Formats: sequence, C-alpha cells, structure tokens
Amino acid sequence: MSEENVVSNETVVDNDTENVTQESAQNEYIAESKKYRKRAQDAETQLADLQKQLKSQENNKLKEKEEFKTLAEKLESENNSLNSYKEKYELLVEKRKVALLEKLPEDKREQFNNKDLDVLEFMVSQLDIKAPNEPQVRATVKTPEKEIGDWTKLSAEDKRSNWANIVKSFKKT
Repeated sequence: MSEENVVSNETVVDNDTENVTQESAQNEYIAESKKYRKRAQDAETQLADLQKQLKSQENNKLKEKEEFKTLAEKLESENNSLNSYKEKYELLVEKRKVALLEKLPEDKREQFNNKDLDVLEFMVSQLDIKAPNEPQVRATVKTPEKEIGDWTKLSAEDKRSNWANIVKSFKKT
C-alpha cells in the first residue's frame, strides 16, 4: 500500500514539474516577443528621427545655395497636399460641434457656440450626468388611503386588505 502511495505522489510531482517547465518556456517566448517588439519600435522611432534630420539638412543646403525658388516650390507642394486633410478635419470638427450643441439646452447653445470641441464634449457629458432620467414605464401603486376604482378587478387578497375602502366607495354612491 505504501508503495502505491509513493508512486502516485511521484506522478503528481512529475505533472507539476511539467507545468512549471511549460510555463517557464511560455514566459521565455513572451519575454523574447516583447524584446523584439521593443527593438522594432525603437528602430521605427530612429527612422522617423533620421528622416526629419535628412529633410532639414536638405532644406539647409538649399538655403545655403540660395535656391529659394526650389525650396519654395517644395514647401508649396507639401502645403497643398496637406490642405485637403485640413479641410476634412475642419468639416469633421464642425459636424461634431453641431451634434454636441444640439444636445445642449437652447439657452446654453449661444454661450458654447464658439468653444473648443473638448469643452463642448465635457459640458455635454456633465449635463447628461446631472439630468435625471425619466423612467420608461410608470407603475401605479395601490394604497389603502386612495379610493378603490373598480373593486371587481381586485384579487381576493386585495379585496380583504382594502375592504374598508371598498365599503367607503359603496357609501359614496
């Protein structure tokens, strides 16, 4: 009997060591993956910095050679390509402002018409929090003090609990 217990305990220990080995292998893979991700992110930031430096050096060379015409044409083309994005952005911001202003009460719209988008979003969120929500369904509460309307529709238990009110309703008629 004792040998069987020893054997069964050894197998449990083996399973635990396998789990620990698997977890450590997974942790190693995760650590390696994080290391490669960090390396890739660092490389991307370095590349962006180098591209900016190269662009500024190119512009400086053009300035030194007094080739202002080429520099101006280059900057103008860049400016033209960015103008379409600016127009799209302004249109989106204006649509968002209109939508937010519609959520505000009419007396406050004039006040917040010229505010930034983030201010409008904050104010609308604050007003939504403060405004009490009206329940969708209103329930009727039966109270013994109130007059009983149609007592024939009451259940037997309600008739017993409201018997005094039922009698009062007969006396009034």
